[in-house]
Amino acid sequence: MSLPVTMPDHDEHHARNDAVGLDIRHDSERDQTLYADIFTALPDRIALVDRGCRLLAANPAFLAAIGREQDESIGQSFMTLCGASALTTLVYRHLGTCLDQGRPIVEDWLETTGDDRREHEVRLLPCRAPRGEVTGIVIEVRDVTAMREAERRSLQSAAVYSATSEGVLITDPEGIVVAVNAAFTQITGYSESEILGQKPSLLNAQWHSRGFFVSLWRRLLRQGSWQGEIWNRRKNGEIYRQRLTIRRVLDSRGKLVNFIGLFAERSASNGTPRPAEHLIHYDALTKLPNRLLLESRLDHAIELGRRKESPLALFIVDLDHFSHINASLGYQIGDDLLRAIGLRLRETIRPSDTLARLRADQFALLFEEIDETEEVVLIANRLKTLMSAPVWIRGHQLHVNLSIGIAVSTELREDRRALMANAESALRHVKRQGRNGFKILASAPDQIAREHQRLLDRLRAALGTSELQLHYRPGMDMSTETFDSVAVSIVWESPELGVIAQERLLPLAEESGLILELGDWALTQACRQLQDWIDRGLKIKRLVVEVGEVQLTRGDLARTLAQRLEDCPAAATRLDLEFSERLLVKHREQIAEVFQGLNELGVGICLGEVGIGWTAPAVLQRLPIRTLKIHSSFIEALPDAHHELAVVEALIAMAQALGLEIRADGVRTKEQQYQLLSIGCLKAQGDLFGEPLNAAQFESWLDPPPAPKKPAPLGN
Repeated sequence: MSLPVTMPDHDEHHARNDAVGLDIRHDSERDQTLYADIFTALPDRIALVDRGCRLLAANPAFLAAIGREQDESIGQSFMTLCGASALTTLVYRHLGTCLDQGRPIVEDWLETTGDDRREHEVRLLPCRAPRGEVTGIVIEVRDVTAMREAERRSLQSAAVYSATSEGVLITDPEGIVVAVNAAFTQITGYSESEILGQKPSLLNAQWHSRGFFVSLWRRLLRQGSWQGEIWNRRKNGEIYRQRLTIRRVLDSRGKLVNFIGLFAERSASNGTPRPAEHLIHYDALTKLPNRLLLESRLDHAIELGRRKESPLALFIVDLDHFSHINASLGYQIGDDLLRAIGLRLRETIRPSDTLARLRADQFALLFEEIDETEEVVLIANRLKTLMSAPVWIRGHQLHVNLSIGIAVSTELREDRRALMANAESALRHVKRQGRNGFKILASAPDQIAREHQRLLDRLRAALGTSELQLHYRPGMDMSTETFDSVAVSIVWESPELGVIAQERLLPLAEESGLILELGDWALTQACRQLQDWIDRGLKIKRLVVEVGEVQLTRGDLARTLAQRLEDCPAAATRLDLEFSERLLVKHREQIAEVFQGLNELGVGICLGEVGIGWTAPAVLQRLPIRTLKIHSSFIEALPDAHHELAVVEALIAMAQALGLEIRADGVRTKEQQYQLLSIGCLKAQGDLFGEPLNAAQFESWLDPPPAPKKPAPLGN
């Protein structure tokens, strides 16, 4: 092969031999010219030296680098041409290896010229004659500065990718997952092998509407990125909120090559509530604010409205016939439906508005700075239109109607209780009119006050009548699936107002000053009913009656109970009084004295709502407490929530260490039952085991009448 340089005449035959040794053979002058052109055009520096390290050939890139012309360079030693440089040292150091052993050499060379630093890869390749002997060396110098910098950036990115605490998910243009980092596995529970080749929809919590994802993808494809909050589901089924950023990646030609998602759990940010605070103020099922937080925000909104002289509107939304869905499809479908409804409602409100879950199928929405009543009507119609579309839950197409009661503040003297009462009154009106509608109540303050006072007067008149009843909820020993206790609650069945549960009744009684009288009535009725059941031979092991703060602090509870038990002597050893754990913290000295008096009567003591606060084991050990009842918010979140499960496990371990009975409140599914059994909680109460019943209904449940005997067949 003729190289693109002029060879000395005396060395022409030698050069041809070297070319043959490189095994570059051509059958025509045309081929030789073609490859000579390629050799000349190569950007890498290429030179050929003989065994004495004299230059036989070089391409223009090499000659330009050493600042020499072609004619003056051929035949010169490499040392003369390149000087005592690092490159010269590298070449001479490996001459023996290449020439004598015939081994190629690859090494790095850093070239420094002033402030310019260039990285090169130097290759020394033995050049062989036809008979195989090495006659020289081909020197190739390639600038790899950009490539090495890219490699370093890639390694740095890989290190960050592996070490970051945020989850990273990378998909191809079709949305197929091609890579995840270790944090992804830690957050979601899915290993790399389980997610690769899948689509990110595997993580979908089914909480967001189709419109949410359409909007997400539209923005991502148009603007190249999307950032926001999203609800996803871990491998174990737990639903959690995360902060997510998605970016598209384009190559140099603008072609889509990847989507990259970067996410972290929303609860990990500094602005979110601590776990204990979150449990107190947020609903475990829907993650929405609960009644306590709504009331706090409502107080704040009313005060702000007074200063700005701007009205607000409170909506109480009830799902019509929700109990039918639970009964026919099960609680899991019902729970998923509540989550879906919560998401739909939240998508229709402004960030400054509040959406809360008050109880099972009831939500509340608080709208501040309402301009006029027409705006309230528009919002109500928008909510009804929103719910007119079916909801798909686990393959079931569900249609849900809403009954909406609305209270609008029209004067500056209104308070939270008045607005709540107005909204509830409006909701009752809608239900009486056949449901699936809304009613706006915007009464003047004096009218609100009169209506609220009438409500309190009705309650006062109901005390001691059949309108007030005790309901009884069975508790179970889950290990044997046998009935073992009864929890008592107070219900007001008003002919005008309908059924008012204990959660609403007790605040009314406290406001009217009837709470002590109502509590004493409930305790008296419970003792009499328990004595009656014992006398009739019904198997009642434990009757649990909740005691309020006023009964504890204002009355002589032990003495009052002793008087009641004089007429019901058999009830004492089967009666348990339940006190909220917060009372133990708030009235520690007083409650210790009361507990001692009750213990002397033979009455058992149950500490309820355990877990929200934290009572030291040493305190529990000193008090005559028989049972700890785990707060229902922890149980409702099972079996999917890690934080709540950890608290439940800790409470069970503490109870076992102290020799106390532990009971779970609010069990609704078989999955919750099995998980509680697996971690050592044997006793529970909740919807799974039965709804609260009046005395007659409970007796029928406890001792059902025998089935009628079939008549004997007539003889032939």
